[in-house]
Amino acid sequence: MKKNGLFVAIFCLLNVFAFSAVNKDIQIYKLKNDIPVYVKSDANSQMTAIYAVVKGGVTCINPSLSGLEELVFEMLTKGSQNYSYEDIKSFSYRTHSGVYSSSINEGSIYGMSCINKYFDETFEVFADGFFNPLFAPREFELLMQQNRQNIQAQMNDPESLLFYYLNLMVYENHPYAAKVSPTPESISNLTLDAVKTYYYSMLDSKRFSIVCSGNVDTEKLLVLLNKSFGNIPSGSVDFPETNILPVKIAGDPVVLVHEDASGAAFVLRAFASPSIKDDDYAAAKITSEIFSDIMSNVVREKNGICYTPMSGVVSSVAPFGFEFLYRVTDLKNFISAMNDSRVIIEAGNTIKAIDTEGNYILEPISDRLQGYINSYITAKYSSQATVNGIANRMAGSLLQFGDVSCSDMLTEKVKSITVQDVKRVFKKYWIDESSRWFAVVGPADEEKITF
Repeated sequence: MKKNGLFVAIFCLLNVFAFSAVNKDIQIYKLKNDIPVYVKSDANSQMTAIYAVVKGGVTCINPSLSGLEELVFEMLTKGSQNYSYEDIKSFSYRTHSGVYSSSINEGSIYGMSCINKYFDETFEVFADGFFNPLFAPREFELLMQQNRQNIQAQMNDPESLLFYYLNLMVYENHPYAAKVSPTPESISNLTLDAVKTYYYSMLDSKRFSIVCSGNVDTEKLLVLLNKSFGNIPSGSVDFPETNILPVKIAGDPVVLVHEDASGAAFVLRAFASPSIKDDDYAAAKITSEIFSDIMSNVVREKNGICYTPMSGVVSSVAPFGFEFLYRVTDLKNFISAMNDSRVIIEAGNTIKAIDTEGNYILEPISDRLQGYINSYITAKYSSQATVNGIANRMAGSLLQFGDVSCSDMLTEKVKSITVQDVKRVFKKYWIDESSRWFAVVGPADEEKITF
């Protein structure tokens, strides 16, 4: 009781306050340095997750240093002044709690999750990792070895190679030219000194937010956060907001050669697609699922063009959409089969089945649209139902939208999608947008592929 009373007293003296968020289940507080803290409480949970969310990302980095921010945040989990990396791994194994990091185009997170019984211990490891990172040369070199192996594996896999060069060329001279992870061009430039320099440069309270979910003792949490993240100073200038323009995709086909693509090529058509902030984004996600199913029936089942066809749209502020054919064995007729697929969705239909004579049994999109919507919502939130998933969704929404609740608003948009939206979005992006073909083929097939 005395301990609880002490926390209440300190809490009342601190420069923190709460007010209602857009989502009534989320409370917002501020630390003494104005870092916002978003708390989604669940009194029935046995877990707690805390994420430090830091604005930054690829727009802050030269392409020659791609992967630098990701390395910085990964190194925060590899040992600190009071906890070696071995200590952290042992602690995680013993308690099923731990610290971790992740990075996207717009920034990074450094997080912790724990069983409530181990909250105090986990927070100590979490805070020490962020404010007293060890930056051990041995751990850095092991991390770099892993990155070099990842790059080598990427360059040796035709599918990964295709998407690597697709991203490289789509975002040439764009704010997203730098990549989240190390690249073949940047790996030799990434040093431990560069990691340390970037780490200290990002310690600006204007770049930070905190999200927390689970069974949270809010008063205690805010005291702990003020003793740690509340001491981050404010930078002298506001964090710059980069103007992210849509991509322009056009040009002659790009054909790459790889021995492992012999006899079964990898083919993709790319086009600009709607930003995650665009009203068309939700409809484009559903449309890509519908079109993938149509392509599977037309391109694979009826025509035997490839092993797996699919369509998708990237979730980004400046994204692209694509039609992708995995392991193409017919290098002359794939375009005509893809055109046949487009005609079906443009007419407002899907394919229910193919009869014994090879004719399509069509079904209106309206008969199946709700099923696609339900599947999307289930897939999106099944992995986000945990305490970690909730915190991750809040953090991603902050980085991409600047608002903790926008990801939830997207779900409401998905629920209201109509057949007219599907047809309109398909025509606008899949049909009317300029596009570019990319392919990886075997050495003997370079002259055989026909666009």
